[in-house]
Amino acid sequence: MSRWTVFVLVALAGVLAIAPSGTAARRPATQTKTRAEVNVLRMVARNWKAWRRFGLVDPRTHLLTDNTEAVCSGRGKVRPHNRFARFVCVVRPHVHHGREGLWLSYRAQPKGRFKVRFLAYHRR
Repeated sequence: MSRWTVFVLVALAGVLAIAPSGTAARRPATQTKTRAEVNVLRMVARNWKAWRRFGLVDPRTHLLTDNTEAVCSGRGKVRPHNRFARFVCVVRPHVHHGREGLWLSYRAQPKGRFKVRFLAYHRR
C-alpha cells in the first residue's frame, strides 16, 4: 500500500471519528408545569376578546376575573427536572363544577416560546 493511500485513510478515519453523527436526536424543547400555567394565563389575558363569552375575562376591565386558575398536566415522556414538551391545560373560574373550564393544548417550543390550541369549553 502506498504512503498516500495510508495517509488518506488515516485522515478520513480521523474526520469520521470527530464529526458529529447526523442521527443524534435533538432534545425537544421542554418547560415546567408552573411555566406552562403562567404562559396559559398570560395568553388568555392577552386574547381577552376570544374568551370573554366564557366568563373568564371581566368585560369592563379586559382583565382575568378574580381567582381564575390554570391547571396543566404534562403529557408524554418526563424530561429531566420534571419537565414536559406537551401539556393539557384547563383555565377555570375560582367557583366551578367538575370538569368545567376552557381546555387547551400547550406545546413548548425552543427559546421559551409556546403554542396553545383551543380544545373545548366544558360547562357544568
